[in-house]
Amino acid sequence: MDKKAQAVAQVILKNRGGEDPDFWGWLKPNQPASMKDANKFLLASILDFQIPAETAWQNARRVSESILGDPDRLWHEVTRISLSEWTSKWKGYSLHRFPKGHERVWTIGKRIVEQYDGDARKIWSNQSIDATLYRLNDLRVGDQISRMVVGALIDIGQLTGKGDVKVDVHVRRVLGRAVQGREFSSQETGRVIDL
Repeated sequence: MDKKAQAVAQVILKNRGGEDPDFWGWLKPNQPASMKDANKFLLASILDFQIPAETAWQNARRVSESILGDPDRLWHEVTRISLSEWTSKWKGYSLHRFPKGHERVWTIGKRIVEQYDGDARKIWSNQSIDATLYRLNDLRVGDQISRMVVGALIDIGQLTGKGDVKVDVHVRRVLGRAVQGREFSSQETGRVIDL
């Protein structure tokens, strides 16, 4: 890779949003997260697909705080009702634009309750990046969202090590245009990020 690409990649990675104390919602840099905050963060992350990120995070706040009463044990509260009852609340909760996105919250929440006693922190506490990615994927959070979660945890100091940026179409476009005047392929983006 040429020196210009390396320089651009370093500037982007150095300034990837860490200055905003609310960049990752309820999680704050170098501060231990409460169960409540970790659970709300994971809820927002799970919702953050096929809808604007701002909407996902606003909906997570609204549902967890206003509708469900801001419980510490958010996943227990979500799954205390049956899946069919949860599914019937899709329009009322307006959590995700797709019914499957709404249902997905309950099914992942059920796994979090069963495997981690409803405490999202147990997914990443005292774990390596690879172990955390494995656990998130085992919950069926999805590869891209899992990488975003891990990146956030690295940003705030909950995980240490080298992260992996979620390589979506926007990342490929921005990096590619900044470095070479055209969109990068996924492989080209990965090489720039691996610097």
